[in-house]
Amino acid sequence: MSLPHILLGLLKEPQAGYDLKKEFSLSLQHFWHAELSQIYPALQRLERDGFVKSRQGETRTGPPRKEYRRTPKGRKELLRWIGSDPATGKERIAYLAQVYFLDEHRDNEKSLQYFMKLRNYMAHWLDTLVDIEKEWRLKDSRYPDKLPPDDFYAQLTLALGLKKVRANLEWCDECVARIGARED
Repeated sequence: MSLPHILLGLLKEPQAGYDLKKEFSLSLQHFWHAELSQIYPALQRLERDGFVKSRQGETRTGPPRKEYRRTPKGRKELLRWIGSDPATGKERIAYLAQVYFLDEHRDNEKSLQYFMKLRNYMAHWLDTLVDIEKEWRLKDSRYPDKLPPDDFYAQLTLALGLKKVRANLEWCDECVARIGARED
């Protein structure tokens, strides 16, 4: 039930679904992805279960937006979730499944091309995360260890994201070298 719990965590202040999607894109992209088509049904379930309440929010332009806020019951559920054992479910990494079957090409050149594309993706992702870190460092002289608690723990997730993407880049380079050394 991670997505609903993440939404409960993000709802420190009332927000519309679209705002939550933006926060996913800006703050959580290095470890979680959610589309609006997932966020709104999860918010509806949270509201049905009494974890959030919604109301029509005011806007300066356009139609009113539905804003969600966490209820005391929702906060209690969030605290229960973060107080439980780490949620270490099995991770699905689609590109590793593809790598597992690259032998089906029977062509090292195609495998090399695959890894170069994957490496380019990882390099772009790393650039994005490094930019986030640089911006954060510039905006707050307390970065990283003197940040207020909400930012401190968010920064810990960014630190792991940076390490994982750097490790993926290193692995891509190793794979390219190893494939390049093989004979067809």
